[in-house]
Amino acid sequence: MKFFKHLCLQKLLNNSAMNSKKLLFVITFIIFSFNLFSQVGGISASKLVVINAETVPANKIEFEPSFGFNVSKNDSLNMSSDFGFRFTYGLNSKTEIGIFVPLHLNSVNLGIKYQAFNFNKLYLGMVAGIENALIVNNSKEGKISSLFTSYAGGIISTYQFNNKLSIDFSGQFQNHFEADKIDFNSFLNSEIGYFVSDGLQLVTGLQYENHHILNTRENYFTINSGITVEKAKNFILVVNIPYQFKNKYTSQTIGFLMALTILID
Repeated sequence: MKFFKHLCLQKLLNNSAMNSKKLLFVITFIIFSFNLFSQVGGISASKLVVINAETVPANKIEFEPSFGFNVSKNDSLNMSSDFGFRFTYGLNSKTEIGIFVPLHLNSVNLGIKYQAFNFNKLYLGMVAGIENALIVNNSKEGKISSLFTSYAGGIISTYQFNNKLSIDFSGQFQNHFEADKIDFNSFLNSEIGYFVSDGLQLVTGLQYENHHILNTRENYFTINSGITVEKAKNFILVVNIPYQFKNKYTSQTIGFLMALTILID
C-alpha cells in the first residue's frame, strides 16, 4: 500500500487539474497509509501503534511481521492492503535501533529510540527516523526521487500506573527533503492499556494528524481499538481496528491490523 501511496502522490503532484472525485480517492489512501506505518518506523511499541518509552532489552532482537488492510467508501467501496517486517535491536538498556521493510521492498524506514529519563513510574524518551520510498522519478537519469524521502522525530512518554494499567504518548513531526508541494506534518498519539487477565491487554487510543499537501492543511482523527495477547514466552499477538473519521478530503475509513512480535534472545 505504501507503493500505491507514493504512485498516487506522484500523479497528484504532477496533475493539479485532477477532478474532485479523483482527488478525494487519492488523498484518502495517502492519509490512511500514513496511519498504517506512520512517523518514525522500525522501533517498538507496547500496545497498538503508539511508540512507548521503554526499549528492547540490550543485545536482543524483536522481529515483527505485520499485515493490514483498510476499507473506505466514496462513490464506491475501495480497499488496500500491505504486509511488512520490522527488525529492532537493543543496543543497550536505553537505546534501540530498527528497520521496517514492506513485502514489496519499495520503501525502507529506519528509526532510533532513546530512553532519556526514568522517574519511577514515568519514562521519557526521544525518537528519530528516516524513510526512503525508493521511487524512481521520470527523468532520463533514473535517479531516486528525493520527493519521497522524509525525516521524522519527536518525544515519547510512558506512565505505568500499576502492573495492569499504563498510558503511552508521543508527539512527532515529519518533513520531506526538497519537496516544494509537501510541507511540515505533525502527529499527536496516545493509547491506554489495561490487562484484564494474565497476558491479555485491552487497548484504546486516539491519533491526531495535521498534514500539509498541495498548499492545503487538514486535520485527521483516528481511533485505535484492539488487544495484545502474550500467552507464550517471547511472543505477542497484536490486533488493531483503526477507524478514521470523515473530513473535507477523506471519507470514513475502517481497517484491520495484525502483528506478531517475536523476541529473539
